[in-house]
Amino acid sequence: MVVVPTRRAVVYLQNELSLAAEAGQAVWSPRIAAMEDYMVELAGVQVEEPIALQLLLFEILRDIDPKLDFDQFVGWSGLLLQDFSSLDQNLASPKKVFEYLSQAKALERWELGAEPAAQSTTAAYFRFWDDLEKVYRRLRRRMEQTHLAYPGLSYRLAVNRVQDRLEKEETLPQHVFIGLGLLSKAEEKLIRLLRKARRAEVFFDADAFYLERNSPNRAGQHLREYQELFDLPWENFGGPAELLRGLPREVRFVGVANASMQGKVAGQLLAESRRLNPTAKVAVVLPDETLLLPVLHGLPLDAVPEYNVTMGLNFQSTPLFNLVDLLFEVHLTGVREGSPETGYGIPRYHHLAVSKLLQHPFLRRYQHWLDKQEDARYHGLLDQVCRAIVKRHAVLLPAEELVELGRGHELIEALFATWNNCDDIIAACYTLINLLKQAYQDQHSAIEAEYLYLFFTLVKRLDSVFDCREQRLSVRSFRRFLYEQMKATRLPFSGEPIADVQVMGLLETRALDFDHIIILSCNENVLPAPKRHSSLFPYDVLTTFQLPTYADHEAATAHQFWRLLQRARQVDLLHILPGAEGTRTGERSRFLLQIENDLAVQNPGLVLRDLTVTSEAAASDSSGKSVAASTQATHQPPSATSSKDAPDLVLEKDTGMLLALRDVLTKGLSPTGLNQYLNCSLQFYFQRVARFRENDEVEEALGPDGFGTVVHEALEELFGPFQQNKQPVTAQDIPGLVKLAPIMVAKALRREEEGRHARADEGLNHVLGQVASQLVRRYLESLLEQPDALPLLIQSQEEALQTTVYVPLPTGEKLPVSLVGFADRVDQLPDGRLRVVDYKTGMVEKYHLQLLKRGEGPADAVQRLLTDATPAADKVRQLWLYRFLLAQGGRPAADAAIISLRNLGAGPMSADMSFLTADNQDFVQHSEQLLSQLVNRILDPEEPIRKTDDLEKCQYCPYRGICAR
Repeated sequence: MVVVPTRRAVVYLQNELSLAAEAGQAVWSPRIAAMEDYMVELAGVQVEEPIALQLLLFEILRDIDPKLDFDQFVGWSGLLLQDFSSLDQNLASPKKVFEYLSQAKALERWELGAEPAAQSTTAAYFRFWDDLEKVYRRLRRRMEQTHLAYPGLSYRLAVNRVQDRLEKEETLPQHVFIGLGLLSKAEEKLIRLLRKARRAEVFFDADAFYLERNSPNRAGQHLREYQELFDLPWENFGGPAELLRGLPREVRFVGVANASMQGKVAGQLLAESRRLNPTAKVAVVLPDETLLLPVLHGLPLDAVPEYNVTMGLNFQSTPLFNLVDLLFEVHLTGVREGSPETGYGIPRYHHLAVSKLLQHPFLRRYQHWLDKQEDARYHGLLDQVCRAIVKRHAVLLPAEELVELGRGHELIEALFATWNNCDDIIAACYTLINLLKQAYQDQHSAIEAEYLYLFFTLVKRLDSVFDCREQRLSVRSFRRFLYEQMKATRLPFSGEPIADVQVMGLLETRALDFDHIIILSCNENVLPAPKRHSSLFPYDVLTTFQLPTYADHEAATAHQFWRLLQRARQVDLLHILPGAEGTRTGERSRFLLQIENDLAVQNPGLVLRDLTVTSEAAASDSSGKSVAASTQATHQPPSATSSKDAPDLVLEKDTGMLLALRDVLTKGLSPTGLNQYLNCSLQFYFQRVARFRENDEVEEALGPDGFGTVVHEALEELFGPFQQNKQPVTAQDIPGLVKLAPIMVAKALRREEEGRHARADEGLNHVLGQVASQLVRRYLESLLEQPDALPLLIQSQEEALQTTVYVPLPTGEKLPVSLVGFADRVDQLPDGRLRVVDYKTGMVEKYHLQLLKRGEGPADAVQRLLTDATPAADKVRQLWLYRFLLAQGGRPAADAAIISLRNLGAGPMSADMSFLTADNQDFVQHSEQLLSQLVNRILDPEEPIRKTDDLEKCQYCPYRGICAR
């Protein structure tokens, strides 16, 4: 009987035995088995599925504590079963372990005061630890009665059965244990028993580099212990051989910029290896299994036509898992109207989760299939639903409305029908699988069809195990169970088991040797894995009873790594450079540092190269090109061009552009449009000339524009009756207006949200409504405090102003330029003069409206008015043009002011425009001259359209993606 560490090693050993036999000669092969399979066989049991184990454990715990909540149980049941398994696999005494645990917890609860109340949470917590031994005994008894076991229990039963057979002097087969690494206490005892009966030989694969007594390398930690424990000669450890320090080899550290690049680089390294040595045995080792798909996509088929994948694709790495995850996100992030504990009864879903789900590639593929069917009602169905959500600004969508938008299609019903229990979840999954498989029936969709089949088997398994009426799982608990099954499910790949190129995990490399090793993710917290205490038992319990800790797992990983390198002549170790996006840590693995500072010093035949892959090298065609030649011997990541170095986006004013600009000017130029041109002429072009539309998005709450509109409309409603009746607002009217303010704000808010799902009385809209009410109320109250503010005679509100100015062009032509604008309010002062007022909901200071600085002349202020692209100049230009528009209409305004609702103490702040009438200049004539200069600048072919240099202006620009900002 030959026992090896893995099933992969079984295949390789059988192949080596067949190759060792002479041609035409039969060889009587010994029985070969992997250690885990052999222990289960010796125990004479069958390993139970994790879900069934958890349900059995819950049943046992409910007998002890009838008040145990299933959702809470789900959170720690997996860890408890894992601890039971570790306890049995390492032959710890259950009585001593649980007695120690109970005493340790007794010390925790020791107090000088009274004991906690019997019904308290604290008492229940400590009672749980006191009952653990009872739970363990009942679970083990139930397992043995049905000839089932969890993994660790099968190891304890196997050792007990072998010990009984030896005590009865039964003859056992001769055993040979080959290439084992870290052993559990059960495996140690099994080997000791068989060696004592002279029925076993043990051979480890080791190297003197890490096996020497004084070696600080932890790879030999356990092997040195086994040499003493089993009293083995060093020959059983391979000598130990001097392979790591004696064989010449080339080791390359290959730094890459990000995790996804590793797959491409691994393919290039593999292609280079096949070109230089076509018969070499190569292993691509993945400590991080999530990189399997990037690696498979990166393998060049022309250079590597045959390879074998031993590890299988984790279901959680498939696109279908992402679809299932999005489905649960939809149902778990909606507005609960049922019990918050269960997660059921959620008839309203958030639009972001819904849109993300409907845009998933699997559903898009189904839509593509649906578009080919004869029933035209459902053509473009998913796109129509997404567009309707945006059009309605539907933040929270009722399930019934979604089904209505989907015209009752069964896909929409399966995705969004309200879940009332886990039977509904299972039914939704079945329907989803049946619909999607119709879109993946062609021969080019084999892998997607396999995803769907695996998902069907998982759902079927849960359907057969759960009784939703009895267990009453919450949505989160059901998801936890489903995800645990998905985590343990692998999509198998078919291939030649002993192909020259193997793609495998680090554990599968045990007892195997290769000529060329390519290991990915050689970073700390990946290789080795991070220090995690994944146990309910405290750390001191693990050390006291010699249960494995993370330190043991690190030592085992070290042995697997160094043993794999022993006979390899070419080693490529890929690592992610510091600062890379998405990495858990940027540090190189400690194993790379040990090679650099320890092994390289002791092995004169080792050639060490430290390389960094550039983005150009990763993107290049690898066939026939050495990767070493396309890398840099540096630790710096590939440089990237910053946005500041990007070429400027410039649009020349050709004939077509000038015609388009003239068209804008003649149709209507507003103060906002003029300010936009001066601030960023490219933004002006995108919005007013090219008329690029911004992407429609669902607005969950009022934006700044909407908030300003609400305040403006509320004030217009409050002052409307006084304007219509031409009555002044007096001090006696203010208390009544203050009382009406919240009502008018609420009315304006409802009008602003009309046709949308975002309700005015909930969420951020409710907060904004309260803020708007406070601003309006404080403004009205401030009128009582300001001198000469009352009585207030309002001539017009939100008045549309328009005039045409004939601007002379260099050609002699006079261009009719239409100026348009809306004045928030026009007041009639007590002396009969007019004042144009503009409301601002933001903060404005009086000095913002002063373009004429101390010590400067009027010409300087005029120049600022024409050229400055600052918020202060924008406000003065706006008031100037409003005053000009009124004057052109025969109503000259004596003043133009801003009322800042966040600076009410300043009152109406007038813009100083005295520089426009200096030297007895006429306001209207001077304004026309200045407008002519601005219009001629807009039409100047020598001044191209270009983006602003002020990056702060780009922060909220909808077009910043076009000009690389």
